[in-house]
Amino acid sequence: MGQLIVRYRQGNEIRWGRLTGAAPLSAADSVTLAPLIVDVQTTAAFLAAHSARTLEEEEVIEISGDQLLSPVTSDGSIYAQGLNYKEHAAEAQHAKRTSNLIFGKASSTLTGPYGEIVRPAEVELLDYEVEFGILLRRDLGEGDVVTEEMIGDAVAGVVLCNDVSARDTMFGTSFLQWFRGKSYRTFCPTGPVLWLLDPAEVAEALRHLDIQLWVNGELRQSASSDQLIFRPAETLSYIASSMDMKRGDLLLTGTPGGVTAPATLRMVEILKENLLADEARRDALRIEMTKGRPFLQPGDIVTATLADNRGLALVGIANRIVDAR
Repeated sequence: MGQLIVRYRQGNEIRWGRLTGAAPLSAADSVTLAPLIVDVQTTAAFLAAHSARTLEEEEVIEISGDQLLSPVTSDGSIYAQGLNYKEHAAEAQHAKRTSNLIFGKASSTLTGPYGEIVRPAEVELLDYEVEFGILLRRDLGEGDVVTEEMIGDAVAGVVLCNDVSARDTMFGTSFLQWFRGKSYRTFCPTGPVLWLLDPAEVAEALRHLDIQLWVNGELRQSASSDQLIFRPAETLSYIASSMDMKRGDLLLTGTPGGVTAPATLRMVEILKENLLADEARRDALRIEMTKGRPFLQPGDIVTATLADNRGLALVGIANRIVDAR
């Protein structure tokens, strides 16, 4: 069912391949793949080449997991959904969701599945958000409506991501800058594979995805795609109603409950009381948000998995937190 596509470094070259063995879970895993004969550098160009013909393969080789790169390249845009699982919406004090929350994330955040996540010097409240992303097969624009029945016409496949977030930047800068707080470099570990699906497979596959995330071996997040509040087809139609999307763009579909610091009533009061006082709001939030378990620290290992709960696919990412050098 579908193909597991990887992008990897071999010497001075960056290449594409199709997994022929088990999907990796760590940088130390051996990865068996068939290199694909295709001379393209971007995900959008790869999708175009793949859709135009069956790509020829070279003889199967074995590489190390640490050679794998993000299968999504930074030429595309990243769109993201917020509060799209009921449990996460509730812990953020938004239990009754009435509209789809869409925000952006810089594509320069993309990093490999086993690379380091760099904590910027000004960030104290570094958090994780496991998500599955969907990759666009074609452009979407004004007048385009994506239906559940025809979603495979618009969506090429699925990829595992961690929407790393700096909470103090998100909520402690002028008028709550989510974009900046989610857009530091290395803040979107992605991969290790793109689960590339045939159009007829997409709708069913999107109903059977499980995501989980651990910090230093402790399970923090776990959810299934059937728990989404706003489904991918509805969301893609909603975005296309106001802006253009293109082949190779990535939509992050939201994170489940279990983030480091669920919103408290006091946090809501701090936001209200200090809406125009950025430093006071940031400092008060840092105190309130660190009353529970600690945020991500240098040396922490964040791991996450994506599985098809029919037993058809399993992949994992693992990233160490480091301070900016």
